[in-house]
Amino acid sequence: MSSLRGTVACLVVFVSTCLVCALGVIAVFTQFRFTDEESFSAEFTDVTGLRSGDFVRIAGVEVGKVESITVNDAGVAVVGFTAESDVVLTEGSRAAIRWADPVGKRYLSLEEGVGELRNLEPGDTIPTSRTEPALDIDTLLGGFRPLFRALDPEQVNALSSALIQVFQDQGATINSFLAQAATATSTLADRDQLIGDVITNLSTVLGTLGDNGTQVGQAIDSLSAVMETLSNRKTDISEAIAYTSAATSSIADLLQQARPAFNQTVQQTDRAASIVVADHGYVENLLDTLPDAYRQVGRLGLYGDSFPFYLCDLYLKLNGKGGQPVYVKAAGQETGRCAPK
Repeated sequence: MSSLRGTVACLVVFVSTCLVCALGVIAVFTQFRFTDEESFSAEFTDVTGLRSGDFVRIAGVEVGKVESITVNDAGVAVVGFTAESDVVLTEGSRAAIRWADPVGKRYLSLEEGVGELRNLEPGDTIPTSRTEPALDIDTLLGGFRPLFRALDPEQVNALSSALIQVFQDQGATINSFLAQAATATSTLADRDQLIGDVITNLSTVLGTLGDNGTQVGQAIDSLSAVMETLSNRKTDISEAIAYTSAATSSIADLLQQARPAFNQTVQQTDRAASIVVADHGYVENLLDTLPDAYRQVGRLGLYGDSFPFYLCDLYLKLNGKGGQPVYVKAAGQETGRCAPK
């Protein structure tokens, strides 16, 4: 019974810990706020890029979130947002849409402006006269496009961020932008010779292409014809590649199966070669005498599929005492072809 209680206690602790961790993860990813918040709204002529869930900040500090974006009857965008209850908004407060980064992320910035000091009540609206839409970053950065093409990606990011901060009135001074511009100018100046060489080489290439316009046109036409032919034969080409792949696999399997036989053949060939080299005198004599012997055998075979032999002497070779050979004459004649000459 005590073991069961201990198991249940461990299970309860484990489940409780998992629930706490899950609630913590949910709170982080849903950006859940535990402080009391009040709702306000602001009217904008343009809210491009702003989305529900974006942050509301004062002097860079997060104080709330954008809750909704709607359009009223007058065709003005109304942004509903929340702010912490200890945030004081007055009739002079301004709302501006700022860029959080060059990628396109925005946030709603609350700033103190000129106006009455009467506090806004929850649910009040900041009119368009005290709101500012986001900076048109595409137009701004588009003017610097030729400069960005000559810079490294890190320099482009730094310069873009400086531009955004300066034109959003968030840069302490314009020195940051000027420093980035000076760096870019220095980079271009250091590469003046390289840029000049590139322009010269490009001019030469374009001049050559212009002088050989007819040939270039024919080459392009021929390339187009080749590509069209390949496109029309794409099915055949794909099938040929598939067949080639299948044949390669078959050959690989065949070689894999024949490999033991090839290995044995190479070993036996090496063994035979070693024997021939060791007794090369006998082999050479055999090769010298074989032609004459084959000619004699060939003459004997002139009568057909049999070989005629004329018996003169017949000896039997027997093992004698001590292993010495003993030759016993079994038959013989001394007449005819066997007569002594």
